[in-house]
Amino acid sequence: MTQSKATRSIIDTHRHIFGPKLLKKFIENIGFDDKKPLPQANAGEMFFYRESVDVDYSMQIQQQSGVTLCVNSYGGEVETFAKQIIKASTIDTIKFLHDESFELRDRFPNDIAVMANAHALEENTRDVIDPLISGKQACAISICTSYGAGADQVFLDSPKAEWLWEYAQDRDIIVHIHPPLVAIGAVAMQQYRLNEALGRPFDTALSAARMIFSGVFDRYPKLKVLFVHMGGALAPVICRLDWNWELNYNGIANPPIQKVDKNARKPSEYFKSNIYVDCMGPSAIALKAMIETCGIDRVLFGSDFGPVPMSPKLHVDLINDTIADAGDREKIFSANAIALLRLPASAPRVAHQVA
Repeated sequence: MTQSKATRSIIDTHRHIFGPKLLKKFIENIGFDDKKPLPQANAGEMFFYRESVDVDYSMQIQQQSGVTLCVNSYGGEVETFAKQIIKASTIDTIKFLHDESFELRDRFPNDIAVMANAHALEENTRDVIDPLISGKQACAISICTSYGAGADQVFLDSPKAEWLWEYAQDRDIIVHIHPPLVAIGAVAMQQYRLNEALGRPFDTALSAARMIFSGVFDRYPKLKVLFVHMGGALAPVICRLDWNWELNYNGIANPPIQKVDKNARKPSEYFKSNIYVDCMGPSAIALKAMIETCGIDRVLFGSDFGPVPMSPKLHVDLINDTIADAGDREKIFSANAIALLRLPASAPRVAHQVA
């Protein structure tokens, strides 16, 4: 069979790169020892792999995987970084992370794009991200699904986040939403790395449900958000969200007004109008479920590579093996991201062999 060369763009919308400045903070403040073998884990169950702490090695794997451009983000970690790692105010932490990200982009200009990292509950962070958004230096806003812990944990239905939804809708820029390092239910998930396996996707699902039921997408009908990890734990429970909305507090005398659903449409409908997901799983069954839920135009390529020490090729293969239609593969690999993140249509491309 004759082999010919074609070009393909693969844009990884879910990437975390720990550059030299962050590495120094890891050494100073959270017990990472760059003199000891990898992998390592500290007392707080933060894991360190060569893929996450060796930038050159990480970028080499990214390039070999076929990914032609990645979008770097730290928004899910802003609060943890501020309190435990960088040990600075939220504003100074965000500036630190932006400096790190732009230095990495300047070092790998054909491989890295940048998100503007914000704290959804702190409106003063708008002054930090606005120059990056207005100047088109950042292609998305990166935030966390929740802030705080235990009884003090606050989710994205909080009135404190209204500034962000208004800003993002006004600027027509997508909000990339990632769970925190330590998610809801962390006390019960300290064994078996369940914080990563269950806690983080559950944090995402809970915050998404609260946004829907509180009416965020009704107040901001043009708002666009992307929930990572295939939407967390959303796909299997969307039907339950729908019948929960149908039941609401109907027929209950004197319902607690603060607990009554505020959304005007079935929860599942917002997945067709406001919500996007990435393909980070990796599971063919879950990928098909999210395509069925959201539509092929609302699924983007994402690998979580770096802290997750698995080559993006794992997810490249997932798309190639699961999606039969070449046009649909192209949408997930790059077309959806180019349109949604307003990236140049000339995003870097890589030659690959096709039959």
